[in-house]
Amino acid sequence: MRSFTLTLIDAGTTEPKRIDFRAYAPDHAFHILEREAVGQSAILWEGETRLATLRRTRAGGWQINA
Repeated sequence: MRSFTLTLIDAGTTEPKRIDFRAYAPDHAFHILEREAVGQSAILWEGETRLATLRRTRAGGWQINA
């Protein structure tokens, strides 16, 4: 299994929320983010490598910026 980190970006706080998880692939991040608020943005990391910025839209889709 591989180690990943989600850094949740919330304009209402000074400290970002960090979620560490282990999975076979980075797509497991979507399952974790489904529990967060719609519109919440998160940076997905594998170790020191930034993989993407993810955001769940109000329409239920995902916006992914690599």
